[in-house]
Amino acid sequence: CKEIIEKAIETKIWKPGAGKTPANTLYSSILREIAKKADASRFIKAERGKFKLSS
Repeated sequence: CKEIIEKAIETKIWKPGAGKTPANTLYSSILREIAKKADASRFIKAERGKFKLSS
């Protein structure tokens, strides 16, 4: 998630909030989406700490 955060900030598509751990927040959000939407999720878990966009 750290790489996603860095790229999002670099391309100005996302700005971190006041939280101290934006990567942890994003990681948790992605996991919640996968758990809630299952096959309809935009993400799939690739390996520990890594995600891929679903096709």
